[in-house]
Amino acid sequence: MTRCAAWMRSGVALVGVLVAVAMAPAAVADPPDPGPTAQSVFNKPGPYPVATAVRTNPCQDSILGMFEHIVVHLFGNRDDMTCTQAFPNGLESPVGVNTYYPADIAELPSAPLMVFTSGFSANPGMYDALARQWASNGFVVVIPYEFFNSLAYVPALGVATAVVANRDPNSPLYNKVDLSRTLFGGHSGGGQASLQAGTLFPGIAPMIDPAMRVRGVLAIEPGPLAVGALVSVPTLFLTGYNDFVVPDFAWVRWWQYNLTFQAPAWIANARGVGHFSPVDGLDNYLSAGTALAWLRYQAFGDEVAKDYFVGPNWRLPADKTYFSVERNALADAVN
Repeated sequence: MTRCAAWMRSGVALVGVLVAVAMAPAAVADPPDPGPTAQSVFNKPGPYPVATAVRTNPCQDSILGMFEHIVVHLFGNRDDMTCTQAFPNGLESPVGVNTYYPADIAELPSAPLMVFTSGFSANPGMYDALARQWASNGFVVVIPYEFFNSLAYVPALGVATAVVANRDPNSPLYNKVDLSRTLFGGHSGGGQASLQAGTLFPGIAPMIDPAMRVRGVLAIEPGPLAVGALVSVPTLFLTGYNDFVVPDFAWVRWWQYNLTFQAPAWIANARGVGHFSPVDGLDNYLSAGTALAWLRYQAFGDEVAKDYFVGPNWRLPADKTYFSVERNALADAVN
């Protein structure tokens, strides 16, 4: 009996130990560090204050703007858009160019030119945050617009405005626009127009201005009326996994990225990004940092930015922002 009682006491003790172990907090390993994303590294204001004559207001201030506001929020945008008074969101001219630049540009040797075209029917004020971020990083940014924003004559209007300002002694941009570092970019219909500009302008740039050279194209969710085979400058295609208007698997690959064989090309498909994300707040447009990194790499040769696109260990494929990232053979050869 004594021995039996001892076994029972030992069993109870063992059960108590097992219960205590089971109830103790489990040791949880820290999640693996994905490393810094382009968004975390680059999505921030640059060192320069921004000068612009552009004034924006909530898009909901107009009937059309209220409709646009509802649409983009139905598609997943989180922030309220800003608009200018350009018709039909207001009573100002439907055609024009918005200009942004570093406020202390007089103290800079020069600044590269970014010509950005809005999306089809988009108000140029919807891209105010992107333009300010780029200008704060040392770019002269022009946003030409005329409602349709889908063909190369729209970025041509932006180029003309920048060239005139660069030659005008009364302009704050006089002799400050570095046309040898010109980039084109755009969203949706404007992305299509930027690819068209990347087709047309490299060959005729010296006829517009002897100093003008096209460094690259930033095509954000571009429309279908452009062919990659005709683009002859480095190009980054940014798409969105949640984009049902310009799906990553459609023409952006079929006859744009896949056919870009005259120049280095990259394509990055961001998780959680829809077609209207580029007009959302910068923190909610998850490719904003990558867009700026691309521009800094092409215009300034920024080594940190370059690491995301160049070399055998380029960093963008490891960026958890993206569902897929690819580059063509010519981009593979860049060093």
